Amino acid sequence: MPRRRHLLVSLSSLAALGLGGCAGLAGPPTVTLSEADIARLMERHFPLDRSLLDIFDVTVNAPRVRLLPERNRLAAVVDVRARNRLLGLGWQGQLDFDAALRWDPSDQTVRLAQVRVQDLAFVEPGAFNRNTVERLGAALAERVLEGSAIYRLPADRAAQLRARGYVPGSVHVTPRGLEIGFVPLPVTPAPQR
Repeated sequence: MPRRRHLLVSLSSLAALGLGGCAGLAGPPTVTLSEADIARLMERHFPLDRSLLDIFDVTVNAPRVRLLPERNRLAAVVDVRARNRLLGLGWQGQLDFDAALRWDPSDQTVRLAQVRVQDLAFVEPGAFNRNTVERLGAALAERVLEGSAIYRLPADRAAQLRARGYVPGSVHVTPRGLEIGFVPLPVTPAPQR
């Protein structure tokens, strides 16, 4: 009987070592959000209403998203409305933009960065020159969208990963979706005496 118990303990120990080794070989965890997941998450943060220069009120509706893994960027098309408070004029159109993504550790979010407008077409530019309105609109749109949050890591998930010794380290756009990579917590040296 003692021999059998010893064998079971040995097998259990080997299994535990094997499982620990497999977890180590798998590497740090990642969170992957598909294109559809990103679209659903972004819908939560839109419509986006911003005031710029105390002159313009801008509303950006929920985007239609596509991945640009070859450039490590996210692209989107949105409907946009702008109104000039001083002149009482309004415009609406469609905005096509792309952006890099960055991790913001202060609030555990993925945010748009380096937003670049690819195209902005207003339906009715009114009495103004279409090119002027669209150039101004593109510049305003980049400022409105820059830094917008598209994903927040749930606090409980962040706590679980931190307890396992990981923190977010990178954000990449891949063909599978947005991948948030985690890295081991930095080791703090013990205080010297």
